[in-house]
Amino acid sequence: MSAPNEKPARSEVHGQNAFPAATSLVGVYGEQLFRILEQTSSGYVLLDAQNRAQRWNDGYLQLFPWLAAALKVGTPLQTALQTATATAPTSSALALSHIAESHQALIARRQAHAQFQLPNGRKLNLSAHALSANYTVLACKELLPHGNDEESLSFLDVLTKLPNRRLLLDRLSQAMIQSERTGWRGALLTIDMEPVAGSPASTGDSLVGLAQNIAQRLLGCVRSCDTVARLDAAHFVIMVSDLSPDIEMSTVLVERLAERLQDSLNGSYRLGSQSAMLEANIGATLFGPHSRSATELLQQAETAMYRLRDEEARGLHFFSPERRILVNDRHRLEQDVREALRLGQFELHYQAQYCANGEVNGLEALLRWRHPRRGLVPPSIFLPVAEETDLIAPLGRWSIEAACEQLALWKTDPQLNKLPICVNISAKQLRQADLPEQVQDIISRTGIEPALLLLELSTKALGPMHADILSTLTRLRSLGVRLSLDDFGDSSSLQDALQQLPLNQLKLSHSLVQRLGPNNAAEAAVRAAIALAARLQMTVIGAGVETLEQRALLAQHGCEHFMGYLLSPPAPVGQLRSQLQRQAISRLQETAA
Repeated sequence: MSAPNEKPARSEVHGQNAFPAATSLVGVYGEQLFRILEQTSSGYVLLDAQNRAQRWNDGYLQLFPWLAAALKVGTPLQTALQTATATAPTSSALALSHIAESHQALIARRQAHAQFQLPNGRKLNLSAHALSANYTVLACKELLPHGNDEESLSFLDVLTKLPNRRLLLDRLSQAMIQSERTGWRGALLTIDMEPVAGSPASTGDSLVGLAQNIAQRLLGCVRSCDTVARLDAAHFVIMVSDLSPDIEMSTVLVERLAERLQDSLNGSYRLGSQSAMLEANIGATLFGPHSRSATELLQQAETAMYRLRDEEARGLHFFSPERRILVNDRHRLEQDVREALRLGQFELHYQAQYCANGEVNGLEALLRWRHPRRGLVPPSIFLPVAEETDLIAPLGRWSIEAACEQLALWKTDPQLNKLPICVNISAKQLRQADLPEQVQDIISRTGIEPALLLLELSTKALGPMHADILSTLTRLRSLGVRLSLDDFGDSSSLQDALQQLPLNQLKLSHSLVQRLGPNNAAEAAVRAAIALAARLQMTVIGAGVETLEQRALLAQHGCEHFMGYLLSPPAPVGQLRSQLQRQAISRLQETAA
């Protein structure tokens, strides 16, 4: 057996034929899945439903060479770990025991993410990804050397070291797959802390201590297998799984958890030299078999939480799709949005789009509202009201202007000056007769290259198709602007319309990608959409990619462009550069390896 500080052993098994038990998975995904794993991890091991090793790469054995003698196809990984640890030299036994415990915590589904240090000083991040009801992959990623924690911070909140949105959604996707397998339900709770009237607001250094204080109180209320994440300021999320197969019992358990949370959270906090009374708003939604995407679940919980804010109430509120915003609340929200536009409270966040080799080839601009008291307000709260009023048109124009101004600022930036930005335009904007003139004016004032601006319309804006819409799109194309169609699903009724439209890009809908699975209707719809785009010479983007399974299936069917939380979350412009730099460093490391 190789000692941990000796030259790493190489696997004696290579290629698909050396892993006969994994051929069913290979048949479903093709080799795309394993090529993606090679690109995105330093090493991986594939486990079946009984946690037996079915496939691994050389990178895994290079990181854990002492496993080489014990790791065989069909051997439970836990058995291989125990065997290797028991026969390890005394000098390495303690470190190997800790590494084995981290593996076993992921194998037992007690957690989905762990970090540890190898005996040679290299730091690793180990994460579990449920690919289906029958397969899980443990992926290892080496963290940046010399004490640089940027790689780990891409998954963790800087202030509290809790999971951030990206890691939360990864764990939630896995919990949803597990729920589909077992029938047991889970819940997502969003918590936002607000000062009681008359209490001082947190600013500067006090925010650090406040966030850490809240994090500790939250961790004291949940089980070790639950996830507590921090998204923004005093905005936290808890994910609990395996509550009960019964909806009513699951609801009762969430209510009991909410009571513990309020008892712990509602009270006095130290803000520098002052103290403040804070109270919790808690929004909740259940998930179980046949739930929608992880992103949609988070939006549901946030919608429930903001419902409490609108009512100026405290406590727990469950998401209910049947409940509508009351007329008075809608009027107040409309006035708030109008005032936010006047005061400049809106900002753009950018989500990267990737090609098949992992390089960033574009950005999507996403509108966000940073309220001075509420924090970052989700678009699902304010966009429906804006779309029903006259506010959506000025918001849309502001978004185009802000994106073009950003492109102008990046003109001399070699890292960013070639990346196009995609901006959503609403149906109401599309029906403005002077929309091309508005866009021409913005392009002239900012001096940007028109081809770097993509305007994206929704499929909803095309029904029914009018001649004036076709004229507007044709005039926009004549400016040099490119056009994209968002939210394309399995509707065959749009195929005739698509042949008339001067589109450059087709984006598959989030819901279609989320339903994607081997040999199902969504897979057939994806194949048809990709074939249609190829005939019309359009680029296809798979949007809302949250799992390796989804990316692998999209790639297998010829989709070469992807975006979603699996790859990178939306980020404010100030964080975008470091996010792209981290990914560039990872690609260089993979090339060097």
